[in-house]
Amino acid sequence: MAIGVAEPPQAASLADDFIKFEDSSSESDDESVAEAPNTSSAAGTKRSLAEADEVEEQQGTDPTKFQRCYNGQPVPPWLAGQQRLGKGKTPEIHTMLNEEVTKFVNYISPTPEEHQMRSWVIERMQNILDEWDLPGARPVAHCFGSFETKLYLPTSDIDLTIMIYNPTDNRVSSLYESRDSIRAFLYKLARQLKNKGFCDSCEVIAGARVPIIKTQEKISGIAVDISINADSGMKSAQVQKSFVDKVYPNALRSLVLSIKQFLYQRSMNEVYTGGMGSYAITLLAVSLLQMHPRIRSGGLDPSKNLGVLLIEFFELYGKRFNYDNVCVSVLDNGCYLDKRQKSFYNFTQTYLLSIEDPCDTSNDVTKGTYGINRIKQTFGGAYDMLNNAIFAYHQTRKHGKPINNSLVAQATPERSSKRIRGKHGKSKDVPITLQINDDPWAPVSFLSSILHVDSQTISMRRRLVDTFYKGTMQECLGVEYKPQLVKALDSIPDLSRSKPNKVEVDSEQPSSAQEQINRLQFDFTKAEAKESATVVESEDENPVFISDDEDNQSSDEEEGAL
Repeated sequence: MAIGVAEPPQAASLADDFIKFEDSSSESDDESVAEAPNTSSAAGTKRSLAEADEVEEQQGTDPTKFQRCYNGQPVPPWLAGQQRLGKGKTPEIHTMLNEEVTKFVNYISPTPEEHQMRSWVIERMQNILDEWDLPGARPVAHCFGSFETKLYLPTSDIDLTIMIYNPTDNRVSSLYESRDSIRAFLYKLARQLKNKGFCDSCEVIAGARVPIIKTQEKISGIAVDISINADSGMKSAQVQKSFVDKVYPNALRSLVLSIKQFLYQRSMNEVYTGGMGSYAITLLAVSLLQMHPRIRSGGLDPSKNLGVLLIEFFELYGKRFNYDNVCVSVLDNGCYLDKRQKSFYNFTQTYLLSIEDPCDTSNDVTKGTYGINRIKQTFGGAYDMLNNAIFAYHQTRKHGKPINNSLVAQATPERSSKRIRGKHGKSKDVPITLQINDDPWAPVSFLSSILHVDSQTISMRRRLVDTFYKGTMQECLGVEYKPQLVKALDSIPDLSRSKPNKVEVDSEQPSSAQEQINRLQFDFTKAEAKESATVVESEDENPVFISDDEDNQSSDEEEGAL
């Protein structure tokens, strides 16, 4: 993705074009009101500009007439059907940006149907494990990662770890502690999943630092990553949930989801390809909030400055952070450590990012993120592009159009020029003139300069919702569903098809997507008379141990696959 950098404004007009980009302080939340010019009404009375804006806002404009933003860009899906954010004709930019981040997070958050479908995928996995006559062990599927922390995107996979317990004492079986035994078990599990129709194919990555199976559940199409006896993932999930739910409940989730979507659409979100995982993103965002001087002093409310903090995140880790010498730590209210003293310094790759694992201080969370240089450049480019988008809107609001030519291409990412045939049959590029909408209520999007929602994401969400109401997964699991959706999410209207009746909730303020997930109520009953426990606690089974011949056969198959 090409990253455009805005040219600095001319020195002569610097004073006129300077943006006073302030943030909202928790010390004083009073809104500034512009001084009103002298305007006479029909009755000869005068009113302030703020009053005139309030009257116009109450009258309202038709949001359906806005198909494009003020600068000709298509309206992003998280702002579809809405007029410009902020209050009054000249709202504060930081307020508009903060509201847009909130709108984006509400849009990208999972619907109750999507969340339930993922829960059923985990239940189906456990059912297959329960039916498996596995010698000498009792496998239990535990979910960790983004699903457990509610920090997953619509396209995120489900991270599962199969804990293999000894049925006699309910402790982790010693038969599956070695790396070779785990790799052999992965190949057996892959065959079992295919035989039971859970998936069409499985990819066993046995050579990874943590051997896993990558597959896709057949009915829902949700990707699943399966590891064996990886209890560290469950510990890290608890750390993330603590930070999101207790320490920074109104800010951290929005920052993490925005950054995750940013990396996902650039294919930088998979650790095994050099990208950055959800755990590392969460710890970086936590460190930013911990080390922010105004947040530490209590002078800044993070929930009212989500857009500003997002820009500062890209600035810090894209332009300012010392990757060669500094290690990030979130313990004890956060600090920066010396990589050499932590023994995290890699003399052959000094540029690598180092993050101390709060669950295991000897573990470097991002030691596998070998593509950090590319991520760093992309973070820096996002900082430039967001500032360019803000500056272009400021110039348009002040002068009627962006006066910096370098901002025109940024304002029209679809097509910044067209080719025409000139003299002697030669073609040349002709810049396209911006179609500026002078309506003060035309939508304005800053995040669309770095974020977008592709057709694959939209198609997947539609498929999950359609599958939910078709009842395919319920039939496979043998459950009869009677859903009662409590104020179901309406941020994606085209995803809502034929839904059952909703239970209305007396609330003036619309609930966020996460609140709707938390308040979701389902009544599921088994069609057949059998227990539906995700974790089997019965000790009546008498499994037999794996024979040596089966172990040798699995090892031979593993070597052949490698």
